[in-house]
Amino acid sequence: MSTDKFNLANISDTDVVNNEEKQTHEQTVRPLKRTEVWAWYVQSSTFCGYGWISAFMLVPVLIQDMASKYGVEVSDHSVPCNTTVASFKCVTKIFGYYVDPGAFSLYISSLGSILSFFASLSISAVADHGPYRKTLLIAFSAIGCLACLLFFTVQSPEHYWIAAALSPVGWICFNICSVFAHSFLPVYGRVHPDVLAAVARGESKSVVRKLEEQVINDISAWGFTFANIGVILIYGVCIGLSIWLQENYMSLEIAIAFTGVWWLMWIVIVSPWLDARPGPPMPKGQNWIAYSWKKTFKTVAAVRQLPEIFKFMVAWFILSDGINTITAIMFVILYRDLAFSHLSSLYVNGLLSLFAGIGAYGFMLVRRMWKLSTMTTNMICLALYIIELLYLVVVPYFTTSFGLRNVWEGVGPFIAGAIFSATGDYRRAFWFPLALAVVGTGILWMIDMDRGKDQAQKFARERDAASPPEH
Repeated sequence: MSTDKFNLANISDTDVVNNEEKQTHEQTVRPLKRTEVWAWYVQSSTFCGYGWISAFMLVPVLIQDMASKYGVEVSDHSVPCNTTVASFKCVTKIFGYYVDPGAFSLYISSLGSILSFFASLSISAVADHGPYRKTLLIAFSAIGCLACLLFFTVQSPEHYWIAAALSPVGWICFNICSVFAHSFLPVYGRVHPDVLAAVARGESKSVVRKLEEQVINDISAWGFTFANIGVILIYGVCIGLSIWLQENYMSLEIAIAFTGVWWLMWIVIVSPWLDARPGPPMPKGQNWIAYSWKKTFKTVAAVRQLPEIFKFMVAWFILSDGINTITAIMFVILYRDLAFSHLSSLYVNGLLSLFAGIGAYGFMLVRRMWKLSTMTTNMICLALYIIELLYLVVVPYFTTSFGLRNVWEGVGPFIAGAIFSATGDYRRAFWFPLALAVVGTGILWMIDMDRGKDQAQKFARERDAASPPEH
């Protein structure tokens, strides 16, 4: 049977979940096109330019730098903060309380993450129902671009609060775009020509699942590699701006604005080739937000029926918080204790993106060569993270020469900020992501992926049998 006869456009939600068991000769699935994949590669690199450069580094540095310059010395609140010396100790008065600027920057990042979580959940149904997935990608890219342009209103250190207010907006747009972009991957795995050919040959469920997993992993790895290439190009522009404008506030603001314009421009350019591949329509009488939360609560209530999926969700939440916190703490230390300049931070991040791209491609080759499963590959990556964190946590207790105490070593933010506030040492904050990485890895190790897929299919069948869809 030719794979050209398949088409997934109008398969119901239940059919998608049970695709491996219910695929028949009568169904037609439109095979994945090369232009779709390339459009996905490009769009995934557009919002990553903002997320990895502006959200993770430029905006926190701008907030911390301006709040520091607007602050006062810890020892004498009548003396303006001197940010030109290494390991400066300053605080800024915020809502009547004196707060360390680095901790304040971490708190703002945490606020953005929390708001992003609720915003993403509130419109999650769009990723599963209807043809609006691509439309919302463009819409939130436009809002994110506007937020980036508004950073031009930050004119002097006392305006640090404007940057702090715009930061969560960018975080929300970045995370929502990331969620919708990655929602394409499971569909791409199901409609890949190799997977469709295996289904047409009547291969077993386990064979089809393994092939889908390989396809999704390859697309994801290539997407990450291309995203890093795009990010490196943006870093080149930002470094040029920083040198030209002598590392002043304007250089940061122009760089942030550039990442926003780049984000919107490329998503608009590739959108004609990015097939929305619409899901089933929303049930009658439902709206996106109410339906999204209703499905979320129903899924949470079904924890006993979906134990493997819930273990994965918990592990993913713990690990993502821990890994994201590493970068946040690291740049606070580099800026504060090692007197990193804006330009030095850009150089370091550019190198990080270069090696991340090489690493993504290298891991893909290793996985193919040794035929490693996704779980095994994840365990190797997490083991490397834990080794890095052990170096950052343990070494400073034995020597003052290493453990992120030198410029060359720089190649849960909320909790990290609280730890600093209690101890006065940002390096102790690395204990938090280390604990998260160890716990998250342990939970992930206990997950049976195939059992989880079976549980999801059974749950979907029982759910749809109890509540038939409205037409």
